[in-house]
Amino acid sequence: MLAGRECRKHYGLRLLREGWAPTLLLSVGRFEIRRFANLELPSPSLDLLAIASPTPPEGRHYFVEIRSGVIEANRIERGRLGTMSEMSALAAWLQAHPAVRSVMVVSSGFHLRRVRMCCGERLPEGPRWTFVAVPEETEYLRERWWRDLAARKLLFSEVLKIAIYRLLGNRLMGRGPATGPPVFNEPKAEGT
Repeated sequence: MLAGRECRKHYGLRLLREGWAPTLLLSVGRFEIRRFANLELPSPSLDLLAIASPTPPEGRHYFVEIRSGVIEANRIERGRLGTMSEMSALAAWLQAHPAVRSVMVVSSGFHLRRVRMCCGERLPEGPRWTFVAVPEETEYLRERWWRDLAARKLLFSEVLKIAIYRLLGNRLMGRGPATGPPVFNEPKAEGT
């Protein structure tokens, strides 16, 4: 689950409650920490605001891991390219959890292309990968993007970010030309 839009976190929690996965890893960026308390988390709860308060604002980015009665928060490093930084942190998390055999990445439909780009650069080929768009958000944007100024800005900024990642991402991350992502399992969920 990638940081950003709150609907991603709600959908990830819904999938966890429905039993799609035994573990949920939420990425929570600095501007999302205050709203984190509003999520309907399974017990026990987590006071992420208290955990983050001693950290300077620019360093406040966390992975919150939720699994069978345990909720833990770990700070992750954020580089110049946020999504690429999250994928690097996810790669480190997967290295620390070698038993993970499949990963479902939940994000906004418009964001999944950039997510896949970053996955191809940062993530191991071992697990089975599935990408799922938040259905309600995808449907809303598909039907109304051309009438809603905020939605148009969101979509056009994503196009710009994809171009920036393609042009600068490899240089900023110290990599050669993109070789493309590993083979992924395409999502079967509606709205993807």
